[in-house]
Amino acid sequence: MSVLDHQIHQLSASARKRLQQDEIDLTARRAELVAEQGSETGGDLVDQASFATQQIEIESIDRRLSRIHELLSATTVASDAPEDTVAVGSVVTLRFDDGSTEAYQVGLIEEQADDVVALTPTSPLGRALMGHKVGDKVTYAAPVGELSVEIVQVAGS
Repeated sequence: MSVLDHQIHQLSASARKRLQQDEIDLTARRAELVAEQGSETGGDLVDQASFATQQIEIESIDRRLSRIHELLSATTVASDAPEDTVAVGSVVTLRFDDGSTEAYQVGLIEEQADDVVALTPTSPLGRALMGHKVGDKVTYAAPVGELSVEIVQVAGS
């Protein structure tokens, strides 16, 4: 397994903690829905519609819980990287050739916090950024050809 492969299967400590809390919250919500279904007297169309809506929500929760269990069992906590080095969980601000800047959070979609867009380590840009530091210019292959970015800022998750 390469270093990159190992990083693909990592979550930051904060993302792992968020997933664990989501698991607790979703499990509680699922239990509430099941209890509500058991207490319904049923019969009229409103009760049947309510039951169907609850069942859809339970199925959605089950899918999300399955994904959370998969992630928590198949990923490890990313080790802390130096503050100015791009790693899983880092929020990296990039300056593009046109002068514009954009912030991304590196890692699986579950790393994404707030309004920062997730950038997976398997994407061409994500792969190119891993291990680089503030001030580095990084070139990566994009569908339109080779592009370059400058790392302006790196913050932990």
